[in-house]
Order: sequence, then structure tokens, then C-alpha cells
Amino acid sequence: MSLLVNYIIESTISLSVFYIFYELFLKRDTWFRFNRYYLLFGLIFSFILPLLDFSTMGVMVNTDLMVNSENQFDFNNIANIGSVVSSIDEDTIGSLRRISYALLIYCTIGSLFFMRFLLQFFKIIKTINAYEIINYKRYKIVLINKDSLPFSFFHYIFINKNDYGSPDNTDSYRDREESNELLMHEIVHAKQKHSVDIILLELLLVLQWFNPFIYRYRLAFKEIHEYLADNGVILKNGDKIAYQKLILDQIEKSFSVNLASQFNYSLTKKRIKMITRISSSKSSRLKAILILPLIVVLLSAFTIETAKESIIKKSITQLEEIEQTGKIPSIYPVKKVDGVKISSGYGMRHDPISKKKRMHNGTDIKAPIGTPVYATADGLIRKVKLNHAQGKGYGKYVIIDHEEGYSTLYAMLNDYNVKEGQEVKQGDIIAYVGSTGRSTGPHLHYEVMKNGENVDPEDYF
Repeated sequence: MSLLVNYIIESTISLSVFYIFYELFLKRDTWFRFNRYYLLFGLIFSFILPLLDFSTMGVMVNTDLMVNSENQFDFNNIANIGSVVSSIDEDTIGSLRRISYALLIYCTIGSLFFMRFLLQFFKIIKTINAYEIINYKRYKIVLINKDSLPFSFFHYIFINKNDYGSPDNTDSYRDREESNELLMHEIVHAKQKHSVDIILLELLLVLQWFNPFIYRYRLAFKEIHEYLADNGVILKNGDKIAYQKLILDQIEKSFSVNLASQFNYSLTKKRIKMITRISSSKSSRLKAILILPLIVVLLSAFTIETAKESIIKKSITQLEEIEQTGKIPSIYPVKKVDGVKISSGYGMRHDPISKKKRMHNGTDIKAPIGTPVYATADGLIRKVKLNHAQGKGYGKYVIIDHEEGYSTLYAMLNDYNVKEGQEVKQGDIIAYVGSTGRSTGPHLHYEVMKNGENVDPEDYF
């Protein structure tokens, strides 16, 4: 879950920063095409930025690390592991409940936004099937009977039948675009594929519905789309006064389809103002140079910083006096924050759940949910449990093979930070503490094997 939260936070910050930059430096310029590409780049960049992590890049296959490893961690008796936390404080329970409620609310509202997106899509499909369609050049004209504003969705153009005119005479309407500025306006929308921008933004809105800047971002996109379409019409007919009058004549009509590129988005005043504005000077394009530092700052904040933290952790571990540094399990596997402690050690004990005496092959370390889990030695990720059964066995777990015949198991995890076949270094964050298996609370169940035999993990801390 922490990975999802990190993704949402980083994506939200990135999109907000891009919008603030647009508002401060680009909004008042007449470089409409550039502004559209800037907004589109910011949208896509915010989608992928949180997925970048330079700290985990490395060689994916190194079979030398597996040569001496005989540990296979036999899970035939997985139901008997007895990995539990002996006690859970009320603060931990309260924290878990708050996280669960917040996640439930977030997912519920996000689902409503996604349903709204689908309803808008089906509304357009229904409109296409309900009215007469005329093929015009590369486009399909949907003639709507009711009084409404024209709008477009990809190569479909929706226009009032009276605004379009009579289609009876083929010769009279074949080049109708030249004389019908409403149609010309929507053709510009369709030709420049403005629907792609809108759909991408609506999908990101499902994830960032709580972000006030995304609604401003959506408005900025609509403004740019209208400016581009207006500019396309004026370049063809050259009559700004007549076109401004046409815009004013359309104010009374309304047809709310959020996924569509629409002739009027209550932007009449801004559009008329932009039509009469003198083109921005070429020197104003120099502001685009500032975009590069903006991208560098975002990359540094969310990717390079992660790599730097990994380097710092490695430097700290190098200060410890460890035999064969990095090659054998030798560091504490959980970040030492408040509430972290060993709750159950290696050896025979009474299982807190079954109340029966049995062997406990590892060490349970109580820790808050989401606490980072470290690789205790250099190695190769052999197993990342993806299809776990909640509340049973080890839950989510990771197995790492090391040199000298060692292997380590990290179980009861909440989320992963690695994948199978990935090479890791001692101190790398591989996962986060959870409570996904047979347990009574969040903790790490940690095991060490040497040459296929379980050993006491505490002997290697």
C-alpha cells in the first residue's frame, strides 16, 4: 500500500508543479500549440515519474550468487510456522484502522470518478447511435436534432442539424467546411486529436480527484483547445469580427459532454480576448528554457534522492565491523524506528495462535506497518510471493540467495520494492513491514539458512 501512496503523492506534486509553472509563465502567451504540448508532456510525465527509481537499477541476473546456495525454504508445513506478534498496542490498531478507512474512502471516490468517465463515454456512444450520420471527408458528422452546441470526439463531429444545413445536395455540402465556421472549428479539434488529451486527463483525475490543481489543469487544457480551434478557423477565413459574432451567438446553447471537445466552455470572454491579442514575441519562447530545470528538479526530488538514500545506508553499514562485509547476512533487517523490537526469537515456543509447543525457525520483529525492510547481505532475489493468501502462512514474502551457502527469508510483508531475478546490495530496501500472513499484527518474520539448515538469525545481527 505504501508504494501506491508514494505513487499518488509524487504524481500529484508533479502535476501541481507543472500547472503552477504554466500559470506563472505560459498562460498569457499566444503560442497555443507549444502550450498544449507542454500541458500534455506534464500530464504524461506525472504518470511515469513515480515509476522511475534509479536506486534499484542494476544487473538482473548473476548466477554466481546461487552456486553455493542450497537453501530452498521448504514450505510444505507452512501452516505451522506460528509467526505471530505477542502483543499489539492500541496506537498500532488505531493507526491501521485510520489507514484502512482512508484507503476505503479514496478508492470509493476514485471509483465514482471512473464510473463517471465510463458514463460520459457511453453517453457519446448512445448519441452516435441515436442520430443520422454523414461521412464528410475523413470525419463522421452526427446531426443532432435538439438545440445544442457542436462538439467533437476523435473523428466524430456532433452538430445541430440546422447549423449544418441541408445534406440533400451532395455538391453543396461537400466543401461546407469553408463556409461553415462551426464545422471548421470542430474539424480543427478532431484533426489535432484533442480527445486524446482529455481522456488522459480524465484517467489521471480518477487517481488525483483530491488534487485542486488537476481541475485547474483540466480548465487550462480546455482553454488551449478552444484557442487552437479558434486560431485554425481565423487562419482560413481571416475575418475575426464575423467569427467573434458567431461565438457570441452560440452562448445560449449548451450540451455538457466532458469527454468531448466543445465549441464553447464558458470561455467566451477569454476566447474573444485571445483572438484580438497581439501574437507573443519570439523572445517569449525563451521562457521554455526554464522547463528543463523544472524537469531536473522533479527528477532529483523523486528518483535521484532515492538512490542517494541507498548510498547513505550502504556507507553506514560499511562502518560496522562485519566479517566478509556484504556477503553474509549481518545487519538488522528492519529500519530501527519507534516501536521496533524483537517479539519472538528462534527456538521452541508456545504458538500464540494454536497454543501448541513447536519450533520457531526465525525471529519475529515487531514494527509499524510500512517500515522499510533491508536486504541483510548482497544477493539475488529468488522469490517474490505474488499470489499469497491473506491471513495464511507467510503472506507476502521475499527470498534472497547469498554467497557462502546462505539464504534469507523476509515474510509477512505489506509491499515489495524488488522483483525476481534482481541483484541487491546489503542495506537496499527490498520491502515494507506488513501483516499479510498468519499473524496477530504487523511484523517481519525473518529466517536465515546456511547450507539448507535453519540457524538463529540473532547470531548474525
